[in-house]
Amino acid sequence: MPNRTVSLSGRRRRLPLRRCSFRFTGRPESVKDARDWLDRRLAMADAPEKIVRTALLLLSELATNNVVHAPGDTKARGDFHVRAFFFHGWLRVEVRDAHGRAPSLRVVTPDATAEGGRGLVLVNAFASRWGRFQSGRGPGMFFELRWELPQPPAPVVPNPRKGR
Repeated sequence: MPNRTVSLSGRRRRLPLRRCSFRFTGRPESVKDARDWLDRRLAMADAPEKIVRTALLLLSELATNNVVHAPGDTKARGDFHVRAFFFHGWLRVEVRDAHGRAPSLRVVTPDATAEGGRGLVLVNAFASRWGRFQSGRGPGMFFELRWELPQPPAPVVPNPRKGR
């Protein structure tokens, strides 16, 4: 069967974004790069503005933790992967160390005058759900955000078949 070029009339329908991932280097400025990357994906997914702001804040916290608390040697810097999953009415974002190191959770009471120590407190306050996860490529941290939709999607119902 020969290859044919088929002309498509009208606009092509854009498929919805389902999941995406990217690797960032372990530098403090990479946290902004990760936020910008997620911001563009959330725009494509048409997420509500409040969810976008919250997701960017929470990603900043998890990515910063990965960069700041990475071991100090140059071989194993704090490179990290961000993976985002888009569902109907909710979002899951995962941050995983590129070298497969497990995140360490420390319970701290932030000092009112301290610059840091509030990252996971913010994640806990704003995320619908959050925690550690384990994948085939190593452990990491995730957060999920859920939101109300204006109206549920119409169910797909097949047309009744006419008898033959």
